[in-house]
Amino acid sequence: MTTELRKPVTRRTVDAHGHRRKKLIVRLEPGDVISFREEKCRAWFTAPLFRVYQTVVAWNVQARRTSARERK
Repeated sequence: MTTELRKPVTRRTVDAHGHRRKKLIVRLEPGDVISFREEKCRAWFTAPLFRVYQTVVAWNVQARRTSARERK
């Protein structure tokens, strides 16, 4: 059973990412919004959660198609 998102949930990634080697802070917010920022930075980058979902699905579909073409 899952819990509805009624208040912000914030987490820090385990590993540092990118050329700046900073961890990411990720926040799930009510209204189905996801926000990201680098650790020790103030600027948040926000997107509707469903748009992020659609983008990730499209990337995975494209990767499968590319992989299938390479196998032929």
